[in-house]
Amino acid sequence: MPISFDTTGLHQHDRTTWVNPATGDQVSLSYFDLVPDLPASLDDLPKLRHDLTVATGEVGCLIEAHPVRLGDVPALFQVVKVPLPNQPSGQVFIGSFTVPKAECSAVLKLQAAERGMTGMREAVLVAQLGFDGWVMPHPYAPEVQGRLPFHKGDDPRYDPQFADHPLSRVRAWAHHVIRTARVDPRFAALPPFPGPPAAAAPAVGSTLTTVVPGLPVGGYLPLWIDDECTFWRMTEPDAVLGKLGLGVLARTPLTDRRFRDLVALDAESSTIMLLDRYRSEDGGIASEVAGLTRVTGLEAHEALTADTLLEAFRWVGRVSAAAAERGEHVTVEPGAHTADLAEPYVLLAVEEHEGRPVSIARTAPTPPAGTPMWLGQASLTAPATRESIGAGGLLAMYAMNTWGEHPLRLCLTFTPR
Repeated sequence: MPISFDTTGLHQHDRTTWVNPATGDQVSLSYFDLVPDLPASLDDLPKLRHDLTVATGEVGCLIEAHPVRLGDVPALFQVVKVPLPNQPSGQVFIGSFTVPKAECSAVLKLQAAERGMTGMREAVLVAQLGFDGWVMPHPYAPEVQGRLPFHKGDDPRYDPQFADHPLSRVRAWAHHVIRTARVDPRFAALPPFPGPPAAAAPAVGSTLTTVVPGLPVGGYLPLWIDDECTFWRMTEPDAVLGKLGLGVLARTPLTDRRFRDLVALDAESSTIMLLDRYRSEDGGIASEVAGLTRVTGLEAHEALTADTLLEAFRWVGRVSAAAAERGEHVTVEPGAHTADLAEPYVLLAVEEHEGRPVSIARTAPTPPAGTPMWLGQASLTAPATRESIGAGGLLAMYAMNTWGEHPLRLCLTFTPR
C-alpha cells in the first residue's frame, strides 16, 4: 500500500483495516485506481473547502480541511462528523488523509464513534459558553445548512478538556500520523492531481485569485485584492450586474454574520469567474466568465458623473430590495472595513414591526442637518414597499457624499436577518 503508518496499539482486522480495542476506533487504508473525486486541486483551497462543505452537508458536516504533507508529499486532511447510523442520537467523527495523484489516490482514515451517553461535550460547553452564537455559519461556505450544524463545540481548543471524546481522539491520531507516516517513493513520484477542469475556465497555466468586488460605477468595477483596491473596466457589464449583489455568487465571511460577494480574478487573461454559491442539479458548481480591462484609478474616477453616480446607487436600491426578499440586510461601507460594523456606514433593512414590514435606513455618523432626505437624522423608517426599499440606495448616496469616501472604494456587505 502507498502509505505506511504507526499501528502501535491497533489490532489488524484484515489486510486494510485496524481496530483500537480500547476505544473501538477503526483505521482503514485504501487505494483507488481512479482519478480522485476531489472538487478542486490542493492549490485552490477556497474552492476545495467550499465544495467539500457543500457535499458533506448532505450527510453531516465538514469540521475542517487543510492541506498537509505526509513525509514530503502533499495531502488533504479532513475532519467530518455524521450521525451515528441507525441511532436516535450520537455522532461518528472521521479524520482522513487523502494523497491525490493524477489518476489514482490513497486514503488513510480513522472513524471514531460516540459510545454510551452521547452529546456530553456539547452539553458541557453549551453550559460554559451559552446558546448565543453556539451554531455558526460555516466558515468555508456560509450559505450551507448541513444535516449537522457547524458549532463552537467542535473547536480544537476544547480537545484538552475532553481528551477521550472521539473528535479529540481523531485529531490526536492525525497529529501523530503527520509526524510519523511515510509515502512509498514510487507512489510519491506519480504525476500530481491537477484538479477537475472548471466550466468555462481561463487558460491553462493561469492563476486565479479570489477577490471582493466593490460598487460598479459607470461601467467600471473595483476589485479588492487583499487590502489593495484595483480598478477594471467591464467588457460585459450586463453579465456581471446580472449576478453581483443578488445573493447568487460565492461569498467570503468578514465575521460570523457579515459576508461579501467573491469572484475569481485571472489577471493574466483579464477575466473574472463568477462562481455560484450553490451546486447545480448535477452536483457541480456553475460559473460564468466575464472580460475586464485593468485601468488606472484616474480613468475609473473620471467615469464618475452625476448620472453614473445616480445609476450606481439606484442599483444599490435594487440590490437592497432583492436582499430583503431573501431575508438579508445590506450595509454600504468602505471596502477597507473587514470586521465588525464600524463608521461610516449605511444599513438598509426590512424588519417586522407590530406585524408589518418596515423599511429601515440607518447611518453613522449622523449626516449634517442639510443633507438631502436625511435632514440631520441617523435613522429613517417607512412602510416597506418596493419604492421605499429602493429609495435606500439614494439615502446611501447622500450619506456617502458626507463621508469624504469615493464611491469606487465602497463595498456591499450582507447580513442574515
